[in-house]
Amino acid sequence: MQTPPTWLIAILIPVLLKLSKSKSLPSRETIVKPNEERVVLLGASSGVGQDLALAYAKRGAKICLFARRKQALDEVYEQCLALGCSNVLQLAGDITNPDDLVRVRDEVIKAWGGIDTVHILAGVPSTSTLLDIAGSPLTSSPSSTNPLATKRFAGDPDTEGLKRVADEARACGEINYIGTTLALAAFLPLLSQSPSPVLHHLSSVAATVPAPRRTIYAASKAAGLMAVESCRVECEGSGVRFFSLLPGTIDNGFRLKTATSQTGGACEVHAGVKHSFEKLLLPPEKVVEVILEQLAINPAPAPLIPYFPFNLISWLKTPPKHLVHVPWQYRLAFMVRDTPLGWLYVEPAARRKYAID
Repeated sequence: MQTPPTWLIAILIPVLLKLSKSKSLPSRETIVKPNEERVVLLGASSGVGQDLALAYAKRGAKICLFARRKQALDEVYEQCLALGCSNVLQLAGDITNPDDLVRVRDEVIKAWGGIDTVHILAGVPSTSTLLDIAGSPLTSSPSSTNPLATKRFAGDPDTEGLKRVADEARACGEINYIGTTLALAAFLPLLSQSPSPVLHHLSSVAATVPAPRRTIYAASKAAGLMAVESCRVECEGSGVRFFSLLPGTIDNGFRLKTATSQTGGACEVHAGVKHSFEKLLLPPEKVVEVILEQLAINPAPAPLIPYFPFNLISWLKTPPKHLVHVPWQYRLAFMVRDTPLGWLYVEPAARRKYAID
């Protein structure tokens, strides 16, 4: 039998691959239409929460706005109405207050009969080093007792310094961890009744990659992320898709806040620190775009290798990603942080970024 010519094989291979490739799953938006989507935004008064609210308003979705600051929430509500979105609920409250969360749930049941998408967006920052908060910062003076030390602490923190640490840790933990955990418990059973339920948690790169000036913030975000991730594993089979976005520095005013105030934060960008990571600064609209793109993905498992016969093997099918780092370079940093590259590159770069070195 004569062997087919090489040119014919070269033509046939891509044709056969295309014919044997699985069709992409339809978008989630074919299951839950954007103008009919019932959305709860927990933390909608500013930042990404506000940006998402306006994006949903442009779609004509059913939106529930929830945040602590009523005046700021009023402004977002009016902005949504100005965009032509008439089905907007507005509820001021605290994500750490069980009564407030039950009130939100009752209101959306009364108004819409259920929910399709929950966004856990509430969060507070902490932008000082742990020992700066305690009142014992590192100085450039070398230690007289340790030849490896190039810096020394200013002294031992006093009681007031330790109280400041405790207050900061509690304030961050209350919102970033306890609030997240309460939101999961409050909304998951109701959310699971949607034809395509999704829970989105706005996390941070700081939850997976250690960063200076973020000790308390990173710990609270890591706790919140692990609550979502562990709950995801526990709730396998519920039909709910869990998705956490881990963005790097977003070009908004979040870092100008503190854990207890809207002002007083230490933002390296606004302080004029220049570094190679500046090009990774995320525009707010990019963050919203990534979130909505991820939410549009069909939650059903798709073939890992979308070609026959592999696409027929059930254990080679996987659901959409549940952790998404933005930009992608931070995913790489997460993967190499426990290798020599972590100490040689990732950590020194982080210290430069946050003006430690």
